Amino acid sequence: MQLSIFSIQEPVSSNKALDRGTFMAAAQFVTALNFADEFELLSLSAINTQSRNAKKGGLVFVRNGKLKMHPEIYDHLALISISSICAGSVYFHGRDKIAEEIINLPYSDGLLNLEGAEEDYMAFKRLCSPVSRFFLLQAKKVQWSAILSAFRFFMMEGIWDVVNFVAHALHQADADVLACAQLLENMQKEKWYPGFYQSLQNFRASRYPLSKAGLASELPEMF
Repeated sequence: MQLSIFSIQEPVSSNKALDRGTFMAAAQFVTALNFADEFELLSLSAINTQSRNAKKGGLVFVRNGKLKMHPEIYDHLALISISSICAGSVYFHGRDKIAEEIINLPYSDGLLNLEGAEEDYMAFKRLCSPVSRFFLLQAKKVQWSAILSAFRFFMMEGIWDVVNFVAHALHQADADVLACAQLLENMQKEKWYPGFYQSLQNFRASRYPLSKAGLASELPEMF
């Protein structure tokens, strides 16, 4: 099964700028590493945030179509999808501002930067729908739980440094599209990788298994 909610069929034509779209793609890959046991990560290319150009980069990955799509898988996909927008917001506002304002979400107007990523946001909301139906929760509740979770992932010690590492790898590569296996192999050679791997384990343990109480705890006044 090809999961192509934010994938491409051909290489992105770009001037190799180290821009917001590069960090957005890098963030998708780093977030997806939380779920590397569920998906086969194939290739990565910078996301084109210029709406006038139809070509669109991102992470390409597959999952065995014979496996059941249970609620946590939809949540994994939703987190990968929204991670690009959250990373674009960190790039736009700065990590310090996000860290200060995250407690005010979703009430801090304009903190979530959707410019050039409106389609990704719509895909994200669709992915949250099966989760909200399964737990009998308002869709908005599940969406904001995922958004907060993605932001908090990037606020974890060292995670944004890894996003920065991947973004620079995209920027410096000769090709527009990088093979995820090669990128991961290079990451595993870095001295920070063991700590990063532990952070992935900690993040997963903080969110899963999903529960109605956990998803509902962020914004109880919405009920």
